[in-house]
Amino acid sequence: LLMNAQDNLTEFSIKVIKDYLLFNAFAVEVIFNKFKEPIEFHHVPFHKLRTNKSKNKFWFCDDWLLTRKYINYDRYNVTSKEDAESKIYFFDGYFPSINNVYTVPEYSGTIKSILTDIQIKEFNLNNIQNHFSPSTIITFFNGNNVTETVKKQIVQDIEDKFKGASGKKFIVDFQHKDSKAAEIKQLSANDWDKAYIEISNKTVDDIMIGHQVQNPSLFGIKTSGQLGSTQELEISYEMFKNNYVNVKRLEIESALNNLFTNYSTIGGKLKFADKSLFTTQLSDATKEKVFTINELREVAGMKPLPNGNRLLNETVPVTNEEVENQDKGEIVYKKLKEEDYDKISHLGNSQDEFEIIEELEINFHQRFDKQADVSQYIIDNNVNGLTEKQLINQISKELNIKVSQSELNGYIEEINKSGIIKVNIEDGKIKTASTDTDIPEGEPDSDRVFVMYKYVKRDTASGQTLLPTSRSFCKKVISNNRLYSRSDIQEMGSIFGYDVFKYAGGFYFDPVSETTTPYCRHAWQMVRVKRKA
Repeated sequence: LLMNAQDNLTEFSIKVIKDYLLFNAFAVEVIFNKFKEPIEFHHVPFHKLRTNKSKNKFWFCDDWLLTRKYINYDRYNVTSKEDAESKIYFFDGYFPSINNVYTVPEYSGTIKSILTDIQIKEFNLNNIQNHFSPSTIITFFNGNNVTETVKKQIVQDIEDKFKGASGKKFIVDFQHKDSKAAEIKQLSANDWDKAYIEISNKTVDDIMIGHQVQNPSLFGIKTSGQLGSTQELEISYEMFKNNYVNVKRLEIESALNNLFTNYSTIGGKLKFADKSLFTTQLSDATKEKVFTINELREVAGMKPLPNGNRLLNETVPVTNEEVENQDKGEIVYKKLKEEDYDKISHLGNSQDEFEIIEELEINFHQRFDKQADVSQYIIDNNVNGLTEKQLINQISKELNIKVSQSELNGYIEEINKSGIIKVNIEDGKIKTASTDTDIPEGEPDSDRVFVMYKYVKRDTASGQTLLPTSRSFCKKVISNNRLYSRSDIQEMGSIFGYDVFKYAGGFYFDPVSETTTPYCRHAWQMVRVKRKA
């Protein structure tokens, strides 16, 4: 809601409140339309306004020290509609004073303490900027041999070196007595800073009392011996709010509601909203129990989900045991259970038998791009004996992907780097070789580095590696701490009738995004290992 071209209601209110707290009064210029209805409200800085004793005439000047060019205003009366010129709405708080023209702020009794506090800071700053004690007399005893010009130069040199920004008080005296070194005497004690500290403490107390502050900690002022507990601050805050804030709030609410009496845009009464001093902090575990999915996403700055107005632990039942591949129109995998693990428990080797040299990127083959699709085709199919041209034609026919010879060579190079299989081109024909853990008889296997796979959580999956809702098959594979060769995983696929390397434990329904993926939260991570000696 705009009050004028620059200020909305909040910005306008802040300016009005600041003036009222500083000057115990505020002023607003009201602009009318041709029907004599108020349409704009402009805050008028109160220190730039002058009035008469009856407070029905006002004069505004941007700078009263530099110019006397001012604008005349009449006082705005909400009950009259005499003309359509802009007027000044004026509101001042009551304060007993001899001066019947201008208001006196409630903290007027502490103004001298405020000025004292400023002078204390000036004193400390002056001590820091100067390197010479104030109120000092310097006596030179060979004054009869020094001309007036040289004396002035000596004084000037001392001032330039020791005076400081705010000015040090010292006296330079020239006596007519030869053969004696210069003498320096202090005219005042050096412990004025301690006296100033005591005055400063009393000054702060006066300022706090003058502003009706019960606990200085509310305004960031620490008090020795007080810990400032949350409960203590809350009690102090409630006392300050009840004794001071609520009184000011009612006065300003009354003034603004009177100002907007004829303003049709604002219906009803304005009222300042209250809020607690401290917001309640909930642990992450509690949030997951009491916040809906969309509420959690809102805290994280994420967009809401269509069906996210439910608790995180509310699962949506999934009845289909198998999911259909939408591209090929056929069943490609199923959801593995605990009894399925018994069928493959003999596969793999204990991870304690190996030293892991390097852990590679999880599931590079599942990046659905041109290179990944072609590489996976070469890995999964018998391409031995094919020429490069024959392989390119076969990929084009079966995958509908066009590949140049240079691209094919690049893909083969990346496959060799991955260590899944070895692909060479000999006499113009392709030759593949396995990199499984089968060690030829007589070969020292402890010196050989080869590729194996371990069952881990996908990078894209949230939460811990295992959840209470994780399928028992996945729990078995991970808890048995085994590494598997590529042929082990292919044998699993033969047993279960689908690509275990690609789909892992089977389909997974994500209760947060409400989507089903053709693979679970886990995947096969490629690792380079050496068998321990």
